[in-house]
Amino acid sequence: MNPRWWSQPFAPEGSAAAEGIVKQLGRPALDPLTVLVREAAQNSWDARLPEGVVEFGVDVRVLGDHADTLRELLLPGPHSESNIDLSKALRRDAVVLVVSDRNTRGLGGPLRASVRAHDDETPDFVQFLRNVGEPSDHVFGGGTYGFGKGIFYSLSRAGTILVDTHTAAGGPDARRLMGAALGHSWYLGKRRFTGRHWWGTIADDEIPDPILDAQADTISHRLGLLGFGDGRTGTDVVILAADLGGTVGSEPDVRERTAEEAATFIASSILWNLWPKMVPDQHGRHMRFVVGVNGSAVPVPDPQSFDELAPFVDALREVRAGNGEPFSRTVRPKHAGNFAMALGSADSATTRLLIDAAKPFEGPSHHVARMRVAELVVDYLAGPPHTDPRLAYAGVFKTSEDADALFALAEPPTHDDWISKGLTGAARGVVQGARTFVQKQLDERLGLGPQSGGSGGQGLGQLSVLLAGIVPARSHLGAKDGESRDGAIGGAPGATNTNRGGGGEHGGSSARRGGRARLHGNPELLVHAGKPYLVAMVKVPAAETARVLAADVEVVVEGGGRESEPPLGAPVPQIMQWQSAAGTVARGRTVTIPAGQESDWYVYATHVPDAVVRFKVIQETSDAG
Repeated sequence: MNPRWWSQPFAPEGSAAAEGIVKQLGRPALDPLTVLVREAAQNSWDARLPEGVVEFGVDVRVLGDHADTLRELLLPGPHSESNIDLSKALRRDAVVLVVSDRNTRGLGGPLRASVRAHDDETPDFVQFLRNVGEPSDHVFGGGTYGFGKGIFYSLSRAGTILVDTHTAAGGPDARRLMGAALGHSWYLGKRRFTGRHWWGTIADDEIPDPILDAQADTISHRLGLLGFGDGRTGTDVVILAADLGGTVGSEPDVRERTAEEAATFIASSILWNLWPKMVPDQHGRHMRFVVGVNGSAVPVPDPQSFDELAPFVDALREVRAGNGEPFSRTVRPKHAGNFAMALGSADSATTRLLIDAAKPFEGPSHHVARMRVAELVVDYLAGPPHTDPRLAYAGVFKTSEDADALFALAEPPTHDDWISKGLTGAARGVVQGARTFVQKQLDERLGLGPQSGGSGGQGLGQLSVLLAGIVPARSHLGAKDGESRDGAIGGAPGATNTNRGGGGEHGGSSARRGGRARLHGNPELLVHAGKPYLVAMVKVPAAETARVLAADVEVVVEGGGRESEPPLGAPVPQIMQWQSAAGTVARGRTVTIPAGQESDWYVYATHVPDAVVRFKVIQETSDAG
């Protein structure tokens, strides 16, 4: 049986018009490609199998020769009165977006919306392709009422998609392929139609059904889709004649994105909106993302590899480990969420377009990623900038299981905000209280600085272990052209270097003893595992004997003098460790340098906010006496 288009007439008792379905998304503030990524990945995560990694991909394709195949299969299209012109849309230079997932259960369940699903089935097929506004049946899923699927149609200039799926249920109807379109409601004579259309096999009762089994495989292959020849389960959604959106700029310079620019933006959107799904949880569950152009898929990098995202990852891991600050209430739900924060450098070394293309805020991060139990980013809530201009921070607030449904009630169809307006009772109290709780946590942490106590020395051993193997890039610490230079970094607060030889008999510089060890360049602020440290580079000349070097760090007061007595309760900087460029670590303020060639060492000190600190290095002794 040859597949064809079928148009839905209005039922005498009423039906949903296509225009209303498309408008249910509202007018999102997010870029439509970002909305697509968020909605599609959410669907894939909710459909994950118990074992294995969910694979999610987006391919931006120029139709080329496949335009002829699509025209052969899909034309004639729906009635022109419905405002769907497939003949115009299916050009050789038209672009399609192919959104794919694997290791998911596919779109299974009954083929008809009027049929009840078995107890072990989820009616994914009818929920995605036939029904509108069904409540979510996924425990702690990312969705709510299924309106987000409208983005697939909105991104198509023809309002048309093709869906190819292989379900985990097996059987002759496990392979399913069907088309769907949303246009305008229209009249044929005196009969009114909804503007909803389906492409498939038309059954004897004049209802469209998906193409099944071998015929679905054949058509999928002709369209150049990935198919399911490897036996894996999942879904491919093809958005025909995709609108890729425009580039950012002033009006005369705005133009439509190229396929390559769209792919970069999509990958950036994945990084900023789905990074929690790339971080394996305690059970190893996560998602793997690829984005490509014309079939050349490229993996999306690990978010931990980006300076801007690494602190968010650190904060999420703290929350997952149970180390976050709980959002506690006196009434139910008494535990409504958890918060954690990590520091990063305000001067990011990342300049890649992959980060900037879809970055949701300007400048260094002073934001909290808010998310529900499904760990899909809802939004980035801005807080006050860090008091130290050299530092950025990233927070994570994740709802508790008890409160998750209440936060879901506060989300618009695009799941990109928590809106308390219109809520009542516990939902309103929880959502409003969560914002206040996060703001209070930020104020406290930014006001108190690192929780190191009055002496600044608590936990130094543990912090030193964390730093093992972390050596700053030479280009960050070295002076230009090999010249040594002293001074503050980043203005006050900052750090300076002072070079001093040993006193008395230990201050010689003979060939046997070697020259003096010298602090080189200006100290750097290094953020590791969400905590800031000051690092100074020390150049140690070649010598025939071993030497013992000692480092000190002190707060500098106005006029350049040393702070003799810090204010009560104020943190005091302390030397944590020495570390060679080769990775050798000596904990504490002293290190024994063996005889040999010139070497580079790094001295690590605790960070003191709002203060200028000065490093000093002296030689305490040598084998020469």
